[in-house]
Amino acid sequence: MKLVKGANLAYSLAHLNRSPEFLMLDAYAKEGKPMPKRFRFALLAAVLAVFTFALVAGPPPAEAQKKILNVAAKEPETLDPHTSILGQSQAIYRWMYRGLTRFAIRDGKVTTAEVDPDLAESWTLSPDGTVWTFKLKKGVQFHKNFGELTAEDVKFSFERQLQKTPGTRFGVNLEVIKAIEVVDKHTVQIALKAFDPIFLLRMVGYQQGYIVSKKAATDHEKFKWNPIGTGPFYFERHSPREKLVLKAFDTYHAGRPQIDEVHWFDVPEDATKLIGLEKGTFDVLYPEAVTADVADQVKKMGAVIDRRGPGGQERFYVDMTAKPFDDIRVRRAFMHAIDRKAIKETMYPGGLARLASSCVPPGYFGHIPMNFPEHDLEKAKKLLAEAGHPNGFTVKNYFISKSFFYPKVLTLAQEQLRKAGIIVEMQIVEHATYHENIRKNLNPFVLYGGTRITDADPWLSLFFDSTQIPDPGTGNKGTNFAHYKNIDDLLKAGRVERDVKKRASIYAEAQKRMEKDLVCLPISDVPSQWPRNPKRVSTPFDPEYGEYALHYSYNYPEMLKIISAK
Repeated sequence: MKLVKGANLAYSLAHLNRSPEFLMLDAYAKEGKPMPKRFRFALLAAVLAVFTFALVAGPPPAEAQKKILNVAAKEPETLDPHTSILGQSQAIYRWMYRGLTRFAIRDGKVTTAEVDPDLAESWTLSPDGTVWTFKLKKGVQFHKNFGELTAEDVKFSFERQLQKTPGTRFGVNLEVIKAIEVVDKHTVQIALKAFDPIFLLRMVGYQQGYIVSKKAATDHEKFKWNPIGTGPFYFERHSPREKLVLKAFDTYHAGRPQIDEVHWFDVPEDATKLIGLEKGTFDVLYPEAVTADVADQVKKMGAVIDRRGPGGQERFYVDMTAKPFDDIRVRRAFMHAIDRKAIKETMYPGGLARLASSCVPPGYFGHIPMNFPEHDLEKAKKLLAEAGHPNGFTVKNYFISKSFFYPKVLTLAQEQLRKAGIIVEMQIVEHATYHENIRKNLNPFVLYGGTRITDADPWLSLFFDSTQIPDPGTGNKGTNFAHYKNIDDLLKAGRVERDVKKRASIYAEAQKRMEKDLVCLPISDVPSQWPRNPKRVSTPFDPEYGEYALHYSYNYPEMLKIISAK
């Protein structure tokens, strides 16, 4: 056994210094905390690998020649795209799956107004507006030799959600479908119960729109960690609490990506992500929240932030059936006690977010500005007294997620509410537990965030249609946390209206009713923001809102390119 030249040893040591394992050691050391056992073992393995390599002659490993994109995020809890609403899961799906349509690229930007073909090459609509016929692209392949995409896969992908296969969450977005017929191998016909003005948007590769392999996904449990899609990258392996590895799909129908591999690291702490971006360990980050401090650090290190709009909205739903919030005076007092501007500027000063102007965010069809009770503690106290709570009241066992913006926004609101006499006894829980608890109606008001297809119908239908009121007794896991029933008639009318102006007026009326009933208080409209090392990775779209994405990620990740070696 002969020693390698100094260059190889130097390469090995440099590689170790940039490794995620070494980064973790560095981050925990700076915080004065012991490194968790799972990372200690990983670091030991990395050190042994480096010095083993340094004892053997030969060129640097083949890995060094690959174009590898290193992403710091949180690991998803499943890779089945129809079963998770968590941001860290939604973020990775777009890399592996596609839909019949996709958001169109117009004038160098990804738009929300139009769609282009993706897995479908064309489509037609019957004169009465109820039957869509999609022609699929021929030769589109599923990952790992699971065969060619066919109409059977499309039918299966939608029906598994409509039939409420355990764990699936987005069937409500497809309930307009009456029947799905396989005409031939490459033709699928979808009959609707009534005209749907946004059906092509529902077919975009996002949540309910993703097409999966029937052969692979029939075994529902196995599919969670053995995903098969048609996207630009395929799933290679998962090391729990460490990373997932995706590899370029050589026969991707739109052309093989330039990136060879994507290493998706489980890095829960934003501080650790930023250290990794600065050291060159990570190329792009999916942070829990981009605060002013995060933005400043990104700028100082010469990185950029890719802002993808219109983004998600952070908001409070007030359960109008939960005492004492069933009294509209208490709901009004709650809203008077909240200083929305202070929360927004504390969390996202300046251009990091926009103060929310409506329960339907700007950029969504049907949006109009709404009026909300202004911050006024004296009015809040007076209303509480009129409602029979002169000394205020206490909300016990209030659950909040430990992740993302949730604990920070709630802590700010907690202090504001306290000044009005509303005491909130907060319990911080895991993010998944939070989702479970709010669907058990354990919180009388719910802090929530997210993004949806950019039209008032799916947005309002998911969050304010009475069929989406969560009910643990029936197993309904909907997201109408306000338990609101007062715009059902408008939602029904809007779904069948073919005149664009009339549709817009319907949703304007819906927002006016919500304004009157005080069931939702939006705080901030926050874009999806990904810090990126521009010296390592390029994107074809302008960092400032050049690309619309529904995925908490890049709408076209296959267009990212590695532009320099580390």
